[in-house]
Amino acid sequence: MLVGIGLSTAQSPARQRPGPRTIIAFGDSLTEGAGASSRDTTFPAIAASLFDPPRMIINRGIGGQTSTEIAARQGGVPLKLAVAGGDIRNLFPHTRDWMDRFETGIVNGLTHECINKGTDENGLPYGDVKIHGTATAGFTDIGRQIYGAIAANHAAEPGTPWTISSAIQMIAGSTSGIAGMRLLLIEADELGGYLAEIAAPAFALDGRRSHVSATATNSHSFIRSTHLLDIIPGSAIDITLRIFPGQFEQGAAATALQLTPGDGEIPAYHPEFSRRYRFDQDSDGWLPRIQDGHAAPVVARDGKLIVENDDAGVLRGCELAIAEIPGGQIIPGGKLIHIAFDIELIDGSGQIHVGGLSAPGGSWATTTSDDDPTWAVAASGHYELVFSAGNLANANPPCGAIAFLSSGTLLRWSLDNIVIEWGDGTPQVEVLYRSVEALHGANGAIGLHGTLAGVEGTLTTDGGTRYLFTRSHAGDAVPVAYATPFHPSDASTGQIQWLSAGRNNATTPETVLSDIAAMAAHVPGSRYLIGSILPSSADNPETRQTIATLNATLATLYATRFVDLYAALVVAANQTTEDQQDIAAGIIPRSLRADALHLNDQGYAITAVAWVSATLAMGW
Repeated sequence: MLVGIGLSTAQSPARQRPGPRTIIAFGDSLTEGAGASSRDTTFPAIAASLFDPPRMIINRGIGGQTSTEIAARQGGVPLKLAVAGGDIRNLFPHTRDWMDRFETGIVNGLTHECINKGTDENGLPYGDVKIHGTATAGFTDIGRQIYGAIAANHAAEPGTPWTISSAIQMIAGSTSGIAGMRLLLIEADELGGYLAEIAAPAFALDGRRSHVSATATNSHSFIRSTHLLDIIPGSAIDITLRIFPGQFEQGAAATALQLTPGDGEIPAYHPEFSRRYRFDQDSDGWLPRIQDGHAAPVVARDGKLIVENDDAGVLRGCELAIAEIPGGQIIPGGKLIHIAFDIELIDGSGQIHVGGLSAPGGSWATTTSDDDPTWAVAASGHYELVFSAGNLANANPPCGAIAFLSSGTLLRWSLDNIVIEWGDGTPQVEVLYRSVEALHGANGAIGLHGTLAGVEGTLTTDGGTRYLFTRSHAGDAVPVAYATPFHPSDASTGQIQWLSAGRNNATTPETVLSDIAAMAAHVPGSRYLIGSILPSSADNPETRQTIATLNATLATLYATRFVDLYAALVVAANQTTEDQQDIAAGIIPRSLRADALHLNDQGYAITAVAWVSATLAMGW
């Protein structure tokens, strides 16, 4: 499932009139609010009400992120992307930047590490992989380290020919204890489990570059490929291999190597129907779903549509009849439906299922890319969803309504800025490469709004390896060269930024300082504050000292722009033995934290005051 919170700061002209500036708080879990009892007790939420008049403070915290990942979302560190082209021939992922993603580790007792990267005389990238240790089994899977989870498990129509090819050269060590080196084409089950090898060409490990290729026809429904070093169990192994990108493709012959990711394009998008819903006046055609004689409360209030499952019943929510929209009609089966919206979960918890219905009050009539009838939403934010009209499992070929429904839980939510579009094309394209994992830790519940190759859209992730870019507006196809910069929309003018970064990579202080400097330089008008890095009771003494030194350096570099959050928490400590022991140890007083690091409501309230005081002292 691919969902995302759009990080757009675009405002209507009415909201751009002079007044208190919006504040954006960038950070990790301490900004996101881990440990707080609710969204309302995070420090950005508390701080908003401490201003007179209250200000809008946008929380841009994602737990677990490093300073580099935060800086990429903020725009200070470049975030470069590559998207899919019209013909993805090479099924091996990461063949242009593969050794940047090499996963150092141990497989069957043997350590795999990339000790050098380079390009050959023709500009072909390679990586020198050293494999050493004592073997505990008869093979070691090099492909797992190069390609992550080996290579993606690909659905394959039985009876289809597939071709694999690659080149390897032994450059150091010896072949002692090694029985051979093979490139495998493997039949697999749906989960990637091994069924059989249907092609296994062997490399020659004689010091020369050895190129191999093989073709086989599958009889099962899934295939994958990898590089395998065959070992004599118990042997001491020490060999270094220069590994060149391979190709894994459909067809009965090897073709010219295609490096992926490469140059691609954002596809043309011209929907047959497009309509945006804002709820400034009324519900604009969105009505309660009548289910089991019950109508869920639906009302337009303060520019939003408020929807409620007030009895924890099944399929409670709101619907829109497509055919009753001016210019609308029932969506024919097979058409692609794009639904974008802003949602806030106001009270309760649970999932809201978004999808199409055969008709108002009917059953599901859409299909996702995962063959589900709906996308399930469980977090506030901005979402960009794509469906196919029709659901044959429910015997519903066309789609006659759009619905937001919950079941089995008391839940209240608001909707705004809903866009419904449909046609033959999709606004989405797969992102095959990103220079920084800017959405690391997002778990599918957050996205990044901005522009790519001049096209406005949202970068989203499923929390795993799959990323999508969804364009916001119709337009022609736009070429995207490899490593094209993505420009986050938060880099707009007229705002203040509170920057907290470095907690999750404090042991690399040079990187933290560089990233913070890049973030500060990127803030329009230089209206920024830098928060101190908080120590954890789980840190060892060396890490605590590194953090203390980092904070001292930040205080010197940024002077009045430095907000000493740790000092504010120490001053607010009580006189208990436990708090005083924590202060003596150089960590956050335990009365102000929920765990080893994250603050409780009282702790977040103290940091909120510190941020607000520093902002007002700057005259902002």
